[in-house]
Amino acid sequence: MRPIYLVAMALFLMAAIPAAQAASDDGGDKAEDTTSRDFSLRVGEGVRIGDYRVELINVVSMVDGLIEVKVWKRVGTFEDWRVMEDHRDANFDEGADRGGLTLTVIDIFDDDTVRMRAKYRSSYGYPQKYVTERGLAPRTFPKLEVSTSLDRTDLSVGDEVKVTITVTNVGNDTARDVAVQDSPPLPAFRYVAGYPPKIKNSLQVGESDLAVYSMVAATEGEAKIPATVVRYADSKSAVSSASSKATSVTIKPKRKPDLLLSVASAGPISYGGEGTFTVTIRNQGDASASRVEVRSNLRSVGSDLEVVEGALDQSFFEIPAGGSESYSATLRGSRGGNYTIDLVASFQADGEMMQRGTSFDVTVLQRELPFLYLLPIVPAVILAAWLFRRYKEYKY
Repeated sequence: MRPIYLVAMALFLMAAIPAAQAASDDGGDKAEDTTSRDFSLRVGEGVRIGDYRVELINVVSMVDGLIEVKVWKRVGTFEDWRVMEDHRDANFDEGADRGGLTLTVIDIFDDDTVRMRAKYRSSYGYPQKYVTERGLAPRTFPKLEVSTSLDRTDLSVGDEVKVTITVTNVGNDTARDVAVQDSPPLPAFRYVAGYPPKIKNSLQVGESDLAVYSMVAATEGEAKIPATVVRYADSKSAVSSASSKATSVTIKPKRKPDLLLSVASAGPISYGGEGTFTVTIRNQGDASASRVEVRSNLRSVGSDLEVVEGALDQSFFEIPAGGSESYSATLRGSRGGNYTIDLVASFQADGEMMQRGTSFDVTVLQRELPFLYLLPIVPAVILAAWLFRRYKEYKY
């Protein structure tokens, strides 16, 4: 019987050993389960994944999709500095399948921020972000501020406006390869000088530079002046840009002068007497009137009315918008009656000849005859004489 027990025990052990190995293998597989998590990092930031630390050192090239990372382990001597390429897996410490870490660059947003995916043991939990010592240290980089200003916003067709672009380096490093980005000319304006604007190629910390160009409003209506974009690079040739705010202006119709003539008088002129008349020319428009010539039709009125002091015809080099000019003339009337005098002002407005006119009346009183005052008495005298005569006849 004893040999039978030995054989049975041998068969039992042969069956148990493979089962134990299988169970051991299953347990090992469970311990090596992995997971993947996505996260974003800025330069100077890192994430904790179990004992591993992943730090973003630099964005090497956005165009080529290259970044520099540092991966190290809190416990142990593992440390790896590496340049990674986007959308390509990079294994650290033999990769996630062997208990290490696998990283993938998903996207590079700008020269400071990326999005990554980490594959690692599930037992490590979620990635926890932190700021590295490098991130806490002050960074040196240029930073430009751009402003665009107009010397006037009340514009009409034909007005000239000066545009000033000011660029200031408010960062803590030199800005290199500074250039104003070209933009197409605006159809609402005609460019006079200084366009396209130019800025110094390099701006030191705190340094400013400006560019001025002039343009003339060509068409009326709403005109939008787009933002001015300035591109520049840092010491590592990383390109950045800064821009000003866009502005809008309303271009009104072309400015024109508008002259108004008025005449003030002291009243009627006695026969053979004199009267003074004051002529005022007021510019009610929004532009200057130049080469103003005032002419009258006094000669055609006749010689019974003449100027004895001053003149009705006058000339003025310019009358600005809102301004006025006045002058006086003294007239003598040698014959009674009503006279109408026309005044016409000719002037130039931006090369265009214009005219405005007015009229005023002059009254000259008739000559006074002393005997005319006796005429109303004559009928009374005649009547009295006739009555006296009839009285005498009836008396006798």
